[in-house]
Amino acid sequence: MIKLEVSGNTSKKEQLKWTEIMDNAFIQAMITQQDKGNRINGTFTTQAYANMIEELTTKLPRDIIKMEITKNHLRNRLKTLKIRFSQWYDMFRGTSLSGFSWNPDTQLIEAEDEVWNKLIEVIKTRGCIIEDKKSVKLQRTISAICKG
Repeated sequence: MIKLEVSGNTSKKEQLKWTEIMDNAFIQAMITQQDKGNRINGTFTTQAYANMIEELTTKLPRDIIKMEITKNHLRNRLKTLKIRFSQWYDMFRGTSLSGFSWNPDTQLIEAEDEVWNKLIEVIKTRGCIIEDKKSVKLQRTISAICKG
């Protein structure tokens, strides 16, 4: 929980901390809703958000989601995922980055440490978000949402 000070009073604002498990479930829920036609002109319908909230609440264990998921949580997370995806997509799209390969078993883009270190330096100079080598794990899965 985060405490915010408002006019001398302290109020509490809860923030949802997203995990990899939650991201996976959310991305799958978005793909399901898109496949059902609940995404029109690139925007999820109100019903799609309601369905995704229900699906996440049902599928994810209560110890993972410690608070009620709202439409705003989903919209904000989608924005974050799109930003991260677009940065990686721009880096790999149309370029010949030698030394990188996709591992279908681990669902990761893999490379030797030297290759990663060079890429990380390029990314840092461009101001991109990179957490670690595994931050592209969901890149292929979310491309169906971010590119559509």
